[in-house]
Amino acid sequence: MKPIQYRVPVPKDRTVFIQEDFLDKFYPHMHCHEEYQLIWIKEGNGQLLVDDHVHNFDRGDIFLLGSNQAHVFKNDFRLGYVQSVSVFFNVKGSLSAILNMPELSMLLDFIDKNGRGFKVPNIHLAQISRRIEALKNSDSLGQLVSFFYLLKSLNRLSLKLKPLSGVTSVDFGTGGSFRITALCDFLENNYKENIGLNEIAERANLTPQAFCRYFKKSTGKTFVSYLNELRVREACRLLGGQDYDCISIVAYHSGFNSITNFNRVFRSIVGISPKMYVANYKNLLYE
Repeated sequence: MKPIQYRVPVPKDRTVFIQEDFLDKFYPHMHCHEEYQLIWIKEGNGQLLVDDHVHNFDRGDIFLLGSNQAHVFKNDFRLGYVQSVSVFFNVKGSLSAILNMPELSMLLDFIDKNGRGFKVPNIHLAQISRRIEALKNSDSLGQLVSFFYLLKSLNRLSLKLKPLSGVTSVDFGTGGSFRITALCDFLENNYKENIGLNEIAERANLTPQAFCRYFKKSTGKTFVSYLNELRVREACRLLGGQDYDCISIVAYHSGFNSITNFNRVFRSIVGISPKMYVANYKNLLYE
């Protein structure tokens, strides 16, 4: 399903736009928008579909949604209403000139590295919600100042954040970036094939042992974990469509040669079985 390109009603005199909602239900269609959205769920619970992943949300949760990242919230109607506060910002708009200042480059790097979004860990919800509340209650200049303090607080959590969808973006750094980028590009284009450790190590001109150390140091993941995430990402995309015959065919077309291994790996990465993923996905979209 192609997401709707939504236009956030950002006033022309605002670099950062705050929106507080009291609703019976969230906007019901899969959509995306150019602005990043930091959303604090003050009241409500339900499920959030982001790209190819389903997440539960509860009262107090905070999520960052990336620029043009497809998403839809579906709240539990038994509560009767939902309340949220959203912070919208566009790094390509007037904010870009400010974030490109040398003193703020770390904040721009943080935003760039988290284009797939994240959920704020529970232990930090109180701190981040206080920052959002301070931002919401400030005047126009105070909002901009509070926004940078909010980004600074989020940046401190960067090592503890897990993307809401897809494969974790990899910071290749400066040393040896060309080689690891070429290797990851090869995996991105060939993950459906039967790629063995010896083959990929030879492509890197390293022994298997040296390659494993190099890949883990460069990406933060083992070769097998990285490859499995690429394959599960593709499986989620196929399972979210309406034109697949059965789960075993999806497993095969995603690069797995064993349905047992596919089920095990899928559950370890997504947290639920492929069958349950399909049920949750369809319920969320079509309920």
